[in-house]
Amino acid sequence: MKKWMTLAALLLAVAGCTKHTYRERGNTDIPESHTVEVTLHKRADWTLQYVGREDYIEDNNRKIRVEHVKVTCPGADYYILRTIAAADFRNADLYNNDRKAFFEQEAEYLRQDAATYGEKVTDYFYIEEMHDYLLDRMRMGDWMLFLIGMDKEGYITGDYAETSFTLAEETPTEEYLRWIGDWEIKGGSVTYPVRIEQSEANCAYFLHGWETGESINAQTGTVMDQEYLETYFDVDNLNMYFTAQYLGTYEEKGVNLDELFLGEVNITTARNKADNGIWIISDEGIDLAAAVLPADKPDQATVTGCEITAAIGDEDIPTTFAFMQYIAAYMNGNNVEYKTYNDNVPGFPLTMTRKPGTRSASHPAFQPRPVTRASIHHAQPRLRGAYGTRGSSGTLIRPAAHAVRKAR
Repeated sequence: MKKWMTLAALLLAVAGCTKHTYRERGNTDIPESHTVEVTLHKRADWTLQYVGREDYIEDNNRKIRVEHVKVTCPGADYYILRTIAAADFRNADLYNNDRKAFFEQEAEYLRQDAATYGEKVTDYFYIEEMHDYLLDRMRMGDWMLFLIGMDKEGYITGDYAETSFTLAEETPTEEYLRWIGDWEIKGGSVTYPVRIEQSEANCAYFLHGWETGESINAQTGTVMDQEYLETYFDVDNLNMYFTAQYLGTYEEKGVNLDELFLGEVNITTARNKADNGIWIISDEGIDLAAAVLPADKPDQATVTGCEITAAIGDEDIPTTFAFMQYIAAYMNGNNVEYKTYNDNVPGFPLTMTRKPGTRSASHPAFQPRPVTRASIHHAQPRLRGAYGTRGSSGTLIRPAAHAVRKAR
């Protein structure tokens, strides 16, 4: 069991926890005024085709791997594209082959996201009746892809189309395998012993050990040895990227906590001030830092923060990530609050030093986190280009991201 730090006065004194008790993230008690009963209708004149995985060259000549999807949906005012692993769709504890339940759950999440960020729910929808989409590279396995008709209020219309396809794991390249092994990540006086294992060849890794080790403050900190991250391999520049991600949800003394890995920026020039200038960027799925491993120094890497444009009040401020860490999010009334587990995380740049004799993944297998409805939603592939592209330096250039104050 973890020893958890106090999250806020709302949480009182948090002493222990029961992990892997999940709720549906984003439950902000939005009134449900939509009472029309919807019947699903699989449209014969709508087509949804998975064309395949392909290389795509961006304007900056950077090569990326994408999933090519072709859509035809005459008469659709709005729609969304949603993926789900075939096994998860069949799972009785998740959706039990119930298309309507899956569609309505995803629509509810989008309404909640729009309410949380003060946006229009239609900002999350597509409108083109005929279009080719390039989505983020998806993971190996059997998949179902749905085109779901939506109305302007954010509810499903009942119209839909679907297709199924299978993605095989690639053969790992030598460049991908270079990152696997045991490392020490160090920044200032903080050192984390981490282990990197293969998650999917030429795509992703499991990284264990962030915010663990002797650097954790025994009185105020939390050893995060029950958690792991997924980091991502870039087939173009061969770097490994740390990304913002949702980890899971658990209940602590009656309060539902979302566990996240997010980045923070240090901005002192904003008109809307934050304590010490530190703002948490709440967006998930964006690059936080790039780890670079030189060909002539295969045991010594550097980790630097990626570029970001932070939306603070009515200002969009270009900056660079200063920190990244595990963060808990919880509802305080109608507001989402964020609290860190450890205050002494290292700032960029960081160094990664490989431990001698650890150029393999010969460690015991671990149990991945269970799949939930919430994790399915958070893992949806994004439309390529909607979140910007990495520049020639490897950093992510994207529209303004949501910045929030850190709870004290």
